[in-house]
Amino acid sequence: MTKGRKGYGKQVAVETTHTLVNNQVLPENVRLVLKSFIRKSGQEVDTLVRNSYISALRHAGWTLQSIADATDLTRERVRQIETSTDMSLVEQIKMFPEEFPVPPLPTETVVTYKYEAYEPSPKTLARLLELQPLAQLVRSHSPKYRAEAEEYAALLWKAHKEEKVTLYRLARCLGITHGAIRFRLVRYGYMKPSEGGKSKSYKPIMDKNRVAI
Repeated sequence: MTKGRKGYGKQVAVETTHTLVNNQVLPENVRLVLKSFIRKSGQEVDTLVRNSYISALRHAGWTLQSIADATDLTRERVRQIETSTDMSLVEQIKMFPEEFPVPPLPTETVVTYKYEAYEPSPKTLARLLELQPLAQLVRSHSPKYRAEAEEYAALLWKAHKEEKVTLYRLARCLGITHGAIRFRLVRYGYMKPSEGGKSKSYKPIMDKNRVAI
């Protein structure tokens, strides 16, 4: 996930894939069939059928280990059976899926996410763009456009704190730098200067130059 400030964006699913499970375990019905071939006292094992079934499972993608775990065979013995069994016998086994089930490989769902930063609401953005050129015209002690500048700063803060829009995203939407937004929010008392900041330009605007909105 892309890095972002906590609470200032959301995770969005962009892709869902199905990948094979690494540690395969054969289904119980398959394990029962394989166990039925295990040699018991006084009984013979039909090795031809057993080997054909094991080969069918291997050709379907089941791992040596998953088959070995369900039988009394080693992984190497399972491999030998696979390489020595005629494919025609494997195809014959597949013709009897009820007696010799060959299940599909198990998969797991993997969802890939990306971090999507919150956007200012259309209403907020439209008003900010309307106020921005006027707020930028405020000079020194002139009362002109003070109300617009106050509303602009308040709306920037609202977008940041209430609508959870990062300063970087706001800056991009408004076509200015995030430093310019931070500067304005500090000047109007919504934020504090960075620790150690001593620039006089970051001093709050004097009360006599403020207007109520």
